[in-house]
Amino acid sequence: MVDEAALLAEVKEDSIVKLLQKVIQIESTNPPGNELDVALWLADYFAQAGIQAEVLKYEGQRANLVARLRGSGKGPALIFSAHMDTVPAGEVPWMFPPFSATLSEGKIYGRGAADMKSGLAAMTEAAVILARSGISLGGDLIIAFTYDETHGLQGAKRMVETGHLDDAEAVLVSEPSTLDVFIVEKGALWLKCRAKGKTAHTSMPHLGRNAILEMAHFLHRLEESLDLSSDPHPLLSEATVTVGTIKGGVIINVIPDSCEVELDIRLVPGMDHEKVVQQVRKLGEGRVEVEMLDWKAPVESDPKARIVGISLDAVEQVTRVPRQPKGVSYFTDGAVLANRLQIPMVIIGPADTGMTHQPNEHVEVVRLVQAVKAYLLIATRYLA
Repeated sequence: MVDEAALLAEVKEDSIVKLLQKVIQIESTNPPGNELDVALWLADYFAQAGIQAEVLKYEGQRANLVARLRGSGKGPALIFSAHMDTVPAGEVPWMFPPFSATLSEGKIYGRGAADMKSGLAAMTEAAVILARSGISLGGDLIIAFTYDETHGLQGAKRMVETGHLDDAEAVLVSEPSTLDVFIVEKGALWLKCRAKGKTAHTSMPHLGRNAILEMAHFLHRLEESLDLSSDPHPLLSEATVTVGTIKGGVIINVIPDSCEVELDIRLVPGMDHEKVVQQVRKLGEGRVEVEMLDWKAPVESDPKARIVGISLDAVEQVTRVPRQPKGVSYFTDGAVLANRLQIPMVIIGPADTGMTHQPNEHVEVVRLVQAVKAYLLIATRYLA
């Protein structure tokens, strides 16, 4: 039997705070990514605890990191999943420099503090504590840290393709959840729409065809007529469509002959994304071309799955707050890992869900410590 109280006593606030500060200070903004520096530093950190980690280097400074805490082979393997890239710091001034990882009033500030280097650091610390404890596990704990989650999930796709995760039977993702337990996430459909016009001088607009106006009419039709209705989902809100970018025109006195928008459409499980694409194309009325950029399928885990029950119990024990399975609108590496490996997924992260991509992004230290403890309990109970 594992002495859980003794194991949790090994969680030290000072250690996890310093670890998170370090990985925030290693800038890995995507684009361009630069996850290699984070991966190399973490590989060394694991090595100091006797955990062999492999850095899988790709083009430029892109990299995945995979490590394995080996069990006896008598139990299922569990994935600890996190990504190493962050979004840019943005143009809005911050209270503290975004890569300073400043600790102030019980919170650590910095780009990636919430999404999701706090989860990554908490998983790293939990794995190190487990390794140093000498506890005998039945199954393997697989640490899978990826690149490019914030855009195309390329790191997760390559992680699956290498076969490093083939024996896993569940995945725990440490994206921001305010320590709630998410078991379902929406799918993300990304489309690029192009309207073509005819250039002319703005003093003679009748000689041209304004692509921006054509796009405006298309967006109005989209808002009025795109049908995203579906059966209500017990854990998710309705499907949504958002215009993420728009580009058009060259100078003020030339009729624009081209306009592009990119759409982000979030769908609930059970919706057919190809039918949505067909709808959008029909609304283009032959004057707006529609290209599918990416489709990240939704993830839905059985609430009766063993990993779900263990996770709910562990988080309740650590936070002393009753928990029920919930759903989330964002996508994660689970869209690749859970779907391609056909295993259940849970999302549990220390950061507040509302902190993602925000200026003054931060995580509360108390939740960071609680996350390490929850991950320790989940790993030891699932891998027992």
